Amino acid sequence: MSSQPQDMNQLLHAMRVQIAELTSQLAEIQANPPVATPSVEKKFNKKVEVVADPGAFEGDRARFAEWWIKLQIWVKANWDAFADDFEVATAVLSRLKGPVAGRYAQVRLQECYTAGVWPTWDDLKKEIEKILQTTS
Repeated sequence: MSSQPQDMNQLLHAMRVQIAELTSQLAEIQANPPVATPSVEKKFNKKVEVVADPGAFEGDRARFAEWWIKLQIWVKANWDAFADDFEVATAVLSRLKGPVAGRYAQVRLQECYTAGVWPTWDDLKKEIEKILQTTS
């Protein structure tokens, strides 16, 4: 039984030391806070302010060329916000509307989703230009 108070005193001493260390660490962090890195969302929002989202291509063939170059510039300006081919492809294909472009996008999204394989941005650009510039 005499060892119990001694064990308790050792435990209390160890806890006091640990509390003192944690208090010191907290004071150091409060005095010198770590530099925060911008989140992906902030980076993305900043880029969008620089280059406006061109919106959807509604199927007006006369306006395809203008919309297409704006979309390519938007993708390039926001490139770091896209994690992979899936995100680029879905961002682009989801903006295609209308009877020709919308149908193409719907079929292509289904093919990619089913296969689990998404085109690179370079391949997707060629594909869209082949499909839509020949019909415009």
